[in-house]
Amino acid sequence: MVIVQHYARSAKHYAEASPFPGRLFALPDRCPHPDCRAAEALIRWGTYERQALTGLQVYRIRVQRIRCKACGRTHSLLPDFLHPYRHYVISLLQRIVFLYLLAGLGVNRLMERVVGRGPVRSTVREWIVSFAYGAGDLLFDLLLRSLMSVEPLSELPDRASTAHLHRVPRSTRRRRLERAHHFWQLAEHLYAQAKARLPPLHFTADQLLSFVLHWLQSVGVPPRLFWSPRLSTTPTEPF
Repeated sequence: MVIVQHYARSAKHYAEASPFPGRLFALPDRCPHPDCRAAEALIRWGTYERQALTGLQVYRIRVQRIRCKACGRTHSLLPDFLHPYRHYVISLLQRIVFLYLLAGLGVNRLMERVVGRGPVRSTVREWIVSFAYGAGDLLFDLLLRSLMSVEPLSELPDRASTAHLHRVPRSTRRRRLERAHHFWQLAEHLYAQAKARLPPLHFTADQLLSFVLHWLQSVGVPPRLFWSPRLSTTPTEPF
């Protein structure tokens, strides 16, 4: 899976655009698979359809598939308004996690904000758990190391209060949520650093997680933030 920047960052625009936006995405210079990394070996390999759900609308979009001539593996060029293996757009995932993790809304109050054909309660809970595991367990140390390597003398943001998370009864889950909360602050700091070095860089407030997906990909880590701890394919050790 390769995350590519779609400048409109809109499922509606992508679904209705002509020609097919995936045909305009540049092919990566190297095979994305860590065991291959062959240069100039990628070719377009057809497309497939998938859903992009916004909570109000359901869009059918085509995704460009590519193939490596060296290793034979196939990959997808996924526009960055989507998260790998999630049908809902990433801006909605971000809004749900923000309302719970930073705004302090419980799931009951949070569900009152979900309108239209939005996710059901069990899906919302799974998003929160998966983000807490991905950001709090798998990716937190990687982000911290990256920030320190870019500007080792810079001051990191102080941890904001997580008193609203004290309602979580299980200590393991509470710890993950607290670290995920801090991860969010550090991700905003990472964007500020990147913006200072690359002034044309521009992600709006609801695209913070899209920016983080691009960053993960740039450091050679799977561009995923939501990792379900219940799946056997989910890593158990931090990156």
